[in-house]
Amino acid sequence: MPQGLFITGTGTGVGKSYTSAFLLSLLKSSKGKILYYKPIQCGKPADTAFIKKTVKYKNVACTYSLKTLSSPHFAFGKEKVKFDKKAIRNFLTTAKKLYDFVLMEGAGGVRVPITRNFDMADLAKLSGFPVLLVAQPGLGTINHTLLSIDYLKSKNIEISGFIFSWEDGVNFNDEIVLDNAETIEKISKVPFYGAIPKLG
Repeated sequence: MPQGLFITGTGTGVGKSYTSAFLLSLLKSSKGKILYYKPIQCGKPADTAFIKKTVKYKNVACTYSLKTLSSPHFAFGKEKVKFDKKAIRNFLTTAKKLYDFVLMEGAGGVRVPITRNFDMADLAKLSGFPVLLVAQPGLGTINHTLLSIDYLKSKNIEISGFIFSWEDGVNFNDEIVLDNAETIEKISKVPFYGAIPKLG
């Protein structure tokens, strides 16, 4: 079993934090020490605050908490904060010694830039954890999910699987939604792990 999992998505607002909260609610009942780690967050309210409130969990960490609601590269530039991937690498080295499992959540989609030459997929690779890709179930998800999977594969990143997260007004048992999952799975050869229900 890997020592962690990197939660990423096909874009912003697809349900990564809902997915993290759902998984953490299951993991925290285990005997192991679990850490939720959001290395970069942009804008308020913060995802770390959402996790603390929703899951009532205290083992939460963040390296870069930026105020600007934007792509990380823009927020770093606007707030004149220098991104240093060594800070995240060093944090993970320590976290892997202190915790049995690290649930690490990215920001935005896999291709979102952190700097001009380092993006969210690169951050996932730096973590050394397999990726769980979060997508929404409705129209357009085949294209977005397959492109995200192709990009992760191009970086030789292990993909554990993909899931659908909650989307208002979508019936998870609709024939199109079911076909979306089946089509993505067949084309990509990446397993579909089901759908995460809405929390709250």
